[in-house]
Amino acid sequence: MQQYKVTGMSCAACQARVEKAVSQVPGVDVCAVSLLTNSMGVEGSASSADIIRAVEDAGYGATIKEESDDEDALADRETPVLRRRLIASLAFLIALMLVHNGWAQMGLALVVMLINRKFFISGFKSVMHGAANMDTLVALGSGTSFLWSVYALISGAGDLYFHSAAMILALITVGKMLEARSKGKTTDALKSLMRMAPQQATVIRDGKEVNIDIADVVKGDIFIVRPGNSIPVDGIVLEGKTKVDESALTGESILVDKEAGSIVSAATINQSGFIRCEATRVGEDTTFSQIIRMVNDAAATKAPIAKIADKVSGVFVPAVIGIAVVTLAIWLMKGAALDWALARAISVLVISCPCALGLATPVAIMVGNGVGAKHGILFKTAVSLEQVGKADIVVLDKTGTVTRGAVDENGVVVGDEIKEDSAEAVADLKLMGLAVVLLSGDKPDRAKTVADAVGIDNVIAGVRPDGKESVVKQLKEQGRVIMVGDGINDAPALTTADMGIAIGAGTDVAIDAADVVVMNSGLGDVAAAIRLSRATLRNIHQNLFWAFFYNVLCIPLAAGCYIGLLGWELNPMVGAAAMSLSSFCVVSNALRLNLFDIYKKKNSKKDIREIDLSLIEVKENVMTKTMTIEGMMCPHCEARVKKALEAIDGVENAVPSHVAGTAVVTLSKDVADETLKSAVEAQDYPVKGIE
Repeated sequence: MQQYKVTGMSCAACQARVEKAVSQVPGVDVCAVSLLTNSMGVEGSASSADIIRAVEDAGYGATIKEESDDEDALADRETPVLRRRLIASLAFLIALMLVHNGWAQMGLALVVMLINRKFFISGFKSVMHGAANMDTLVALGSGTSFLWSVYALISGAGDLYFHSAAMILALITVGKMLEARSKGKTTDALKSLMRMAPQQATVIRDGKEVNIDIADVVKGDIFIVRPGNSIPVDGIVLEGKTKVDESALTGESILVDKEAGSIVSAATINQSGFIRCEATRVGEDTTFSQIIRMVNDAAATKAPIAKIADKVSGVFVPAVIGIAVVTLAIWLMKGAALDWALARAISVLVISCPCALGLATPVAIMVGNGVGAKHGILFKTAVSLEQVGKADIVVLDKTGTVTRGAVDENGVVVGDEIKEDSAEAVADLKLMGLAVVLLSGDKPDRAKTVADAVGIDNVIAGVRPDGKESVVKQLKEQGRVIMVGDGINDAPALTTADMGIAIGAGTDVAIDAADVVVMNSGLGDVAAAIRLSRATLRNIHQNLFWAFFYNVLCIPLAAGCYIGLLGWELNPMVGAAAMSLSSFCVVSNALRLNLFDIYKKKNSKKDIREIDLSLIEVKENVMTKTMTIEGMMCPHCEARVKKALEAIDGVENAVPSHVAGTAVVTLSKDVADETLKSAVEAQDYPVKGIE
């Protein structure tokens, strides 16, 4: 997804306008515009020049977003500007309220309008491009009050509304400033992540220690890290022992032991010992950089629930202007004075708030994403953050997910060891009303033993690798399915499921295929991810309810619909005050998610989802053999063994491990042990046994 910075947007109508304009460019498949971060994500074959031209033709500005722009784009530049405008506006507004001379009032009101000229420039510019926005409503409301007052002052035809013209602008600016401050807080988690990025590294060059910028570190560099310093890039420990704080990546505060051969990651903190490491991934390739990119990309995508507000936002401003005109016409036909009827129309213009609709979803998504990232739970898109909480069924791969996988004791491979938090996590998932399924290629008796140990009632065992995808497809007929896995064999199932969750210790292939990545390897964070998704969706519903309820209730009030029934009449200045606080309320509600405890267990209001395993047709698993092999030292060795074995007729899949000293071979038909042994030993790796 190509990222762009967009300038000139002021409300949800602007966002809808840009999105519509870019979506119509030939070659654009997906376009998502974020009012919150003033950014746009585009997928497709369209050129950047065509996309930027479409944005400019719509009346806005766009540039390609560089990675170096990320933190800069999140900086709160709005609040200081709005604060200065507000202070100046209030100074002249107070003077305006104190004077009684009409000409003096006109002059002071004009000064306030000049201070807040951005509303008028943006509002009328958007009209010229055929896309009226919130600034248009403010400009029309304030401008109409001013022009009527000038006419009344010259002709003596009625009351003066110069104070209304100025106060509308001041009150809207108050709301804008509060909104900007609150919006700035929604990105706090992402900004704090970025601040953790190390800036320098100590490397060995020509036998000497040299401090260099992080951008100058290259793969293969030898770097050293002393106690208390950040690890600059991803690497492997060559010498030394230490404990490392990896909470920046996993959210887990427990220190992790590191020694020769251990993997270390950028932005984690060396706590105790001196270590010497070799750089394996630098720059944008480090795990930490990928996390930042993932969280950023999620902010640039759009949740499906936002489409409701988007459709309304696209027609909201023209509809409000139409309602204001109709309001004026009806009251004049009923015999009301022109200045009174104008006050009703102006109230309609200034009380309406499209921004509340536009911000209802993205602010909650941004805060929810930040809370997840802080705990090592990464939602790749806004869609995944919304949809994970809607799941009915959670399918767990066994090896590497519920268990640790095969353990390398005195050179002998022994059975799976169940992870410490697996049983508690399964109980937690059930507490949330989810059906939990253990899906394994292992023998039924072994899979059942593990399932019983962790409290899983539904077991599907003896499933061949390509059969996992088929099982997930069939389970989707009984409800929304989350697949949790960590291995290469899990990738098709992760992709097929409604939502795929890859745990952190898994392979790059599994992580690429998943919608959510849990940096910690424990299942407890899977339950936490679902709980966070549900809380975020609940927050979005609250925001949307408020945004719709506010406008549905307040627009008729401003138009004077309740005067005959209840005698309620709204002053335009009160309408402006209400509008100024509406968006602030939406953003403030989203910020409450920062206080949400994603690990606090709560009973679901619904019973555990029931599923019928008798409806699942399982492809019979073929024979597997485990070969014990000596001499494999690295992933390159694994690749040679894998290639040699998979070249044999009848070998469907081979998964070598230089750590365990084994290769698990999946067969589609019987293959002699001698044939397997010969193929591996031809690559100069002795085979010590086949089971």
